[in-house]
Amino acid sequence: MIRAAALALALALAPGAARGHEVLHELAPGHAAGLRVYYADGEPLAYQAYELWSPSDPRVPWQKGRTDRAGWIAFVPDVPGAWRVKVVDAGGHGLDAMVQVPAAQGGPPAGPGAGFVLRPLLGVAVIAAIFAALFAWQRRKGARS
Repeated sequence: MIRAAALALALALAPGAARGHEVLHELAPGHAAGLRVYYADGEPLAYQAYELWSPSDPRVPWQKGRTDRAGWIAFVPDVPGAWRVKVVDAGGHGLDAMVQVPAAQGGPPAGPGAGFVLRPLLGVAVIAAIFAALFAWQRRKGARS
């Protein structure tokens, strides 16, 4: 009977152990800044390389990437102020401009929520409860014999 309980416990805990490290995500509404880049005729600069510089360090690009198919660049600013963006297509047409990020939008993002700490604690509590129940069951079984 103990072997069956141990096997059931191992099978119950195996999916949790196989999960490995948890990767979290967070959507912060109103925190990201979006910038659309397009030609004078309205056609977007799709999939074009860009560089973005923060006002806190204008020497090193803060972010590099490519615009999406609609010409959008998205970033989460860590400080308010004038951000420099540079986008140039293969033909040499492009944009080198300063974009103002308001103080309400710039700032460090919030840290992980309480779930980051509570999930492992809840897991430990469940495991402790399972072992306590098995221990109590074993003692009760031993008292009857």
